[in-house]
Amino acid sequence: MTTRASVPRLLAAAATLGALALSGCGAGDPAAEETSPAPSASAGQTTAEAEPTPEDSESASAEPSESSEPSPSESASESPEASPTAAAADGVCTSDMLSAVLETEMGGGAAGSVYRQIIFTNTADEQCEITGYPGVSYVDAAGNQVGAPADREPAQSSEVVLAPGESAVAPVKQTNAQNYGADCLLTDTVGLRVYPPNDTASLIVDQTGTACASEDIVLMTVAPTKPLSP
Repeated sequence: MTTRASVPRLLAAAATLGALALSGCGAGDPAAEETSPAPSASAGQTTAEAEPTPEDSESASAEPSESSEPSPSESASESPEASPTAAAADGVCTSDMLSAVLETEMGGGAAGSVYRQIIFTNTADEQCEITGYPGVSYVDAAGNQVGAPADREPAQSSEVVLAPGESAVAPVKQTNAQNYGADCLLTDTVGLRVYPPNDTASLIVDQTGTACASEDIVLMTVAPTKPLSP
């Protein structure tokens, strides 16, 4: 009898222990969940910080990088092409760069006077500038000046640039020396001494004739140089 009664008690005790064991396992699951770390937001934050915001992109595109190279317009303004006028500033046409001849103008003249022109031609290998009045006077066979030099005819002077081989002219009016009688002191001449504008050396232009030795009588007037008409 005693043995039979013990068996149910043992079974009941085993059942109770099993229930307690199951209860202990169920209580442990929440603890396990609490110890597992939740997904961290730091990874997402790091990615967001690495990507530039629209404002950052606009700011970067609005600030172009500086360049030390000049733009084409700047280069052009700093290095202009040399014009003939600018190049002529290097020097005026001097007597050693020029030849000169005297030519009578067709149909030019008045009572007792003749209109002619001195033609200056650039014989040098470079261009030069000739502007203003030349100096003109008669010379005898010994090369001495005869009488008064030419007066200047009032006229507007303009710059003339001569490339090699190009010419400019200075109009000259010559009065007949025989119009002045004994006061003229008539003298034979062989040509004209011509000083190019702004030069102190001269050229001799052939012209055989007569002139007044008296310096009180002016036989010539001269105008400023101008381009040779075609």
